[in-house]
Amino acid sequence: MAPRKPKSDVSAGDDDASMIREYLPQAAKLLRGLHEKKEIEGRVSGKQIVYHALQDPSDITTPEVAAALKLDIENLESEVSTLKANEKKARVELAALHAKPRISDLRQDISRLESEKSTIQSRLASHHEGDPVQISPEEREILEKEWKYWQRHANVRRRICRDLWGQCSEVLPDDMTAAELWVSF
Repeated sequence: MAPRKPKSDVSAGDDDASMIREYLPQAAKLLRGLHEKKEIEGRVSGKQIVYHALQDPSDITTPEVAAALKLDIENLESEVSTLKANEKKARVELAALHAKPRISDLRQDISRLESEKSTIQSRLASHHEGDPVQISPEEREILEKEWKYWQRHANVRRRICRDLWGQCSEVLPDDMTAAELWVSF
């Protein structure tokens, strides 16, 4: 069987109540003193006195002042909405600027690609310095068939592109030339 907890001291609750009884008269005395000095306002409500902060009579607004404040609030709200719209536009422009690559990055990419190109060309040149590649007649025939196959595809695509361009350039808007349309593509 678990040991029982000792019963709490009944006098602990009495200590709390005695503390409240001790400070309550002091608080009432301080509030009464502030009321007599006219630093706070006090009103009697039955057996109790309710204290509250003094209000400055200049804080009381007239309907004209309230209307002017309402108009100021409406103007400020419209200004806030305009500023939010401008902020949104600025964020979109900033995002567009971040989407474009920087010139320094492009220059680095160009130099990197040029170095890759030179290494590949040097490797290719080293492979072709020796004997020319010998291809059997069967492999040559297969390569020529593949070359003709892909040449036909390229010619068909070239013809389709020319036909499509001809159709597009026939129905140009009045304010656009064929060169402008080509640049826009």
